[in-house]
Amino acid sequence: MESHRVFDRRAESYDSYNLIQRRAAARLLSRLKIDAEKIVDLGCGTGTLYRLYERPFTHWIAVDAAPAMLALHPHSPRIEKRIGNFDDATLFEELAESDFDLLLSSSALQWAEDIDWTLAQIAKLNKPTALNVFTSGTFATLHRVAGCTSPIHDRETIEKALIRRLGIRPELCRYRLYFRSTPDMLRYIQRSGVGGGTPRLSISQMRRLMESYPLNYLEFELLRSTSF
Repeated sequence: MESHRVFDRRAESYDSYNLIQRRAAARLLSRLKIDAEKIVDLGCGTGTLYRLYERPFTHWIAVDAAPAMLALHPHSPRIEKRIGNFDDATLFEELAESDFDLLLSSSALQWAEDIDWTLAQIAKLNKPTALNVFTSGTFATLHRVAGCTSPIHDRETIEKALIRRLGIRPELCRYRLYFRSTPDMLRYIQRSGVGGGTPRLSISQMRRLMESYPLNYLEFELLRSTSF
């Protein structure tokens, strides 16, 4: 999925709109039961997990495929930034040679071309992991009303891959983000980048949403998985 190009274009506005992503990331970190000194943040974006992480550490490896996102990630002598795509075996070969003791990923792995393959590569690293992965249940009503399909994997596909590759049955989590109006909602989707690889809606699809969207909120659905 070519989502990193979208996030490159939306990097400047992303932090102002990723409200649910921040909430999900905070919840993921609250579930950590280990203290890690060296951490990999896979699909780090502009640094949501880094900003929320409150435990001591010595080294943080921030990995993202979108250079514009990495450019906005905090800088520090303890931070190492790497451009890397989790659809590319080279990234995992490099991580296998890296010194770290915890792998985190929040709101990123849903963009993997082959989620089963990507999770298999993570499993081979044999490190504790904590993951948030959004499912196609995100924006389900919007997609139904607009007559389009989600660009990300469905819950069953992701859940099966997590169980098969990491041996973990994930926790299902749902969120709602409320809006004053449907135009406000559509502006949020455009400016946040959360639509990812979704094709641009046609005029008729936009009109259908404006006239027929039945909710005053967007749905978000994710699977949370921790290996400890």
